[in-house]
Amino acid sequence: MRGKGTYLLELECIRGLAILLVYLFHVWGITFGRHQGGVSFGLGYVLGGNTGVTLFFVLSGFLLSLPWWRAAAEGAAAPSVRNYALARVLRIVPLYLVAVLIAAIVTGKWEVALQAALFQFVGFDMFPFSVVWWTLATEFQFYVLLPLCALALWRGGLARVLCFGALVVWLGWYLSTFVLPGPDGPIRSYWVTKSVFGRLPAFLMGVIAAGVYLRLCDRPQRITGILVTAGIVIAWLGLGGVLGEAARIGESKAEWAWHLHHSYEALLWTAIILLLLLGRPRFAAVLVNRPMALLGKLSYSLYLIHVPVLFYLIYSIKTPMEEAYIGSWYAYVLPVAALLLSVGLSYVTYRLIELPFLNLKHRIPF
Repeated sequence: MRGKGTYLLELECIRGLAILLVYLFHVWGITFGRHQGGVSFGLGYVLGGNTGVTLFFVLSGFLLSLPWWRAAAEGAAAPSVRNYALARVLRIVPLYLVAVLIAAIVTGKWEVALQAALFQFVGFDMFPFSVVWWTLATEFQFYVLLPLCALALWRGGLARVLCFGALVVWLGWYLSTFVLPGPDGPIRSYWVTKSVFGRLPAFLMGVIAAGVYLRLCDRPQRITGILVTAGIVIAWLGLGGVLGEAARIGESKAEWAWHLHHSYEALLWTAIILLLLLGRPRFAAVLVNRPMALLGKLSYSLYLIHVPVLFYLIYSIKTPMEEAYIGSWYAYVLPVAALLLSVGLSYVTYRLIELPFLNLKHRIPF
């Protein structure tokens, strides 16, 4: 959202980091498959690169709640829900529908494509295109939930009581589903772990972070030097530990045996975001730079494009080579080639599809 006072370069660059992590996660999965053995700190960020999705959810909560926080702080009227909904449609729907259409043409699964176009979970039914689509269904659920909760809190009275009551009910249900059964109590539905029900903590932490940011961002004294740098390093080390442990357990098993790791990821990402926005870390240029900002700008296109590019480019060579592929130079060169190709295609789709609708979106007062 690039309305007045809402564009933050740091968040654009963090979005670039998120898509890089997701890309590495899928590179490993398509190239090597399941990992067996020890997990080093660096490898944890690759095997647990799906934490980039958690980061995207935190960023969504932050950015989408910011107008409501700002209006409340200024004593202004609540943002228009109609304009909010129109902005969301213009942002995600056009490119997504193009991706669904292409997938339907390639796979021939038009009925599944219709379900996907309505933001329903379709899993791997349109592989490799639909691998990442579940996150858009989850985002869409949050898009509906956010204005309902914001308006209830805004109006106060019974509406606010009902909102807090719903939050308490969700928390109890969440704990009974993901915490109380223990590691040996499987979740009834795998997709529950993917829905906004299971991923709401990440969105909520982003919402809370937005409120903290608005309260502190205008203070003349920002955290400087070694304190904020140490804070980010500690959070980064903690995140690596969480990702490494989840990778050791295994991605699928961790979804039901230790689903709380997503909440720990979200908490640590939230700390990194706030420290980066409110402080002056000494190594900020490592993350906040033009290449990362470019990746952040192209991240939505890259997100939808990179898995099909990786799959078709790698499997056309990996399949005939079989086991010999993993030890060959192809296993290292092809992911780089796929990244360059994905970035190139993403730039085209950004310019031809995303940007025209973004220009319309930016005219909407919200």
